[in-house]
Amino acid sequence: MQELLRSMAKYTKQHYQSRSDLINRGTAMRRLQKIVLAIVILAGLGAAGWIGYQRIMVERANPTVALAVDYNDALRVAALAGLTPRDVLERLKNAGASHVAITEVSLGELVETGRLLYISAGVAPADTQMSPATRKRIRKLLEAKLPRTRAQGYPARKLRMYDYYAHLLRVTPELQDIGVGYDEAVETAQQAGLKIIARPRAQFTTADSIDYAIDAARDIGADIVVFAGSRVMGYRDELGHVAKALRETGLSFGFIELAPQLGEQALARHLDYKFIRTHSISEQELEQIRPEKAINRFSLAVRERKVRLCYVRLFFTQHGYIKDNLIYVDQLTNRLRRDGFTIGSPQPFNPVDMPVWALPVLFAAIGAALMWLIQSVIGLSRLWFWVTTGAVLLIAAAAGLSGIGMFRVLAALTAALVFPTWAVLTVRLREQEQSAHHPLRTGLLDFLRISVLTAAGGLLVAACLTSDAYLMKVAQFRGVKLAELLPLVVVAGAFTARSMRNYWEVRTELGEARAELPALAAGLREALGHVVRYWHVIAVVLGLGILAILMLRSGNQPAIGVSGLEGQLRALLDQVLLVRPRSKEIFFGHPAMIVALVLIAAGTRRRLWLWLTAGTIGQVSILNTFCHLHTPLQVSLLRVGHGLWLGVLGGLVLWVIIYLGWMRRRDQPASGAG
Repeated sequence: MQELLRSMAKYTKQHYQSRSDLINRGTAMRRLQKIVLAIVILAGLGAAGWIGYQRIMVERANPTVALAVDYNDALRVAALAGLTPRDVLERLKNAGASHVAITEVSLGELVETGRLLYISAGVAPADTQMSPATRKRIRKLLEAKLPRTRAQGYPARKLRMYDYYAHLLRVTPELQDIGVGYDEAVETAQQAGLKIIARPRAQFTTADSIDYAIDAARDIGADIVVFAGSRVMGYRDELGHVAKALRETGLSFGFIELAPQLGEQALARHLDYKFIRTHSISEQELEQIRPEKAINRFSLAVRERKVRLCYVRLFFTQHGYIKDNLIYVDQLTNRLRRDGFTIGSPQPFNPVDMPVWALPVLFAAIGAALMWLIQSVIGLSRLWFWVTTGAVLLIAAAAGLSGIGMFRVLAALTAALVFPTWAVLTVRLREQEQSAHHPLRTGLLDFLRISVLTAAGGLLVAACLTSDAYLMKVAQFRGVKLAELLPLVVVAGAFTARSMRNYWEVRTELGEARAELPALAAGLREALGHVVRYWHVIAVVLGLGILAILMLRSGNQPAIGVSGLEGQLRALLDQVLLVRPRSKEIFFGHPAMIVALVLIAAGTRRRLWLWLTAGTIGQVSILNTFCHLHTPLQVSLLRVGHGLWLGVLGGLVLWVIIYLGWMRRRDQPASGAG
């Protein structure tokens, strides 16, 4: 490896020292090159800003949230509190609930309770609880779901339909989950003044049964459908029919997040991503948390994940069954209203307008940023620079005009890799004897410049992936892990090389007008030739551990959860700042970057690669914030802003601690001599 680097450095140095009358090889970026690339990048940022503005307008135009309680929970509270279901629902409505979710009655429930009473000859028993129309509807619905079974053919001896289906369930017990419509819960909910969310059962669905089930949901006055069970209706072969039936009846599909149902993403695509994101906390989870945490979860889901249906399960404590739940619903309602939302009947989000010219301009800007990074390190000759740049920009524009989704992902991944790397590599180490007049001010200004450049890349990533599939999180950007890891590796290698003596010797010999690659190769060769010390091993192990933790903690459902103390701190920041900044930025990345930049401004190079690599974590986190496309863009911008000013405060505190430590060590010899 050392021989390879030595040969590469020798060849590159000789190559860059050769001159030609026509071509000046290996030069650093010239002014005209910077101007051209800057114009293309600024044009792309202008397009990204326009798309971002359109997106913010669409997201702000949909502030209505449904707050739904479960009817079965209301029945349970009524029984425990000695109230009627209608009384419980009316009190929940007064506390802020707008909807009640009613699950379709199953065949097993009807048979078990003896409510399925129907004589083949049309003579109903006196104690039947169903009207003739209801009995007829149930019979047709069962025949539609079980097309080979004819209920009217079995009771030729005038046996009750109840006996027929009781026999059927004994033979085939799994049929007990077949939905047969809705019962008196609908009338109770209507009397309480609550709107209805229908929960059809998805088992044994055919085209006819889908029509019956969706029509039944419409007939009871529902405006949203949340399918009961682990799958959506029509999975797998009839999803298109379900989407058509929902569109024709005007019903919205409730897409459950974090607890996915089989077929929900495919159904969302059939619906052209017109659905209602739904968040709920299961009964098992409620047993382990307090109402305050549940309220925080719902508030976070609505503000940051476009959730517009809060499916609220009730608490069942040993005291205050009705009182505690009324307080819970009232506090949740007030929190949502304080966050700027209204309670009512939500609608799906409108699409964001993407002009035809936008993607070519965006892709060209990302290509220009890539060429800037390449030219600043490698230093192509003037001829090859213009040829390569022209080819890159033409290919990028053509890819944008094609509208192929894969090109969007590749462009976004390129921007996610280039911008944080480019931003940090713009930091130039000073000579040992050089220092700025005001190191702290210089370091803070450099930090803001780097962060703005990284955030610009984040806006380009967000603009490239602005589509309904990403904005509603049916599709996800798969390059996040690579975008978190690769910039750290590049920055660590580059600044390790820049810290070496050989780097400065080659850099001085070639001059600032030459490209940096030969000096980087010389620096890396020297670094790899160093004797490995114990602290090197410890640093590598700690670095790998930090990287592993970052990878495992990323995403909405990380493999490593937050501790209790961190969870409390997050909740506090959410309440105080409305939008919580990322912990890795304010407690780790940004303070480390500020300390590194202040040390550079002070003329210090010792172990800067460690500080800069740690600081790059904050820059990567800034860009990663914009990769969460389902989060409203206004929230992402506010999160980055909070992270910057809190990171500056953390950096100042850390710098004061380091500075005081230096002063103490400097004074120790003098005091000892005295």
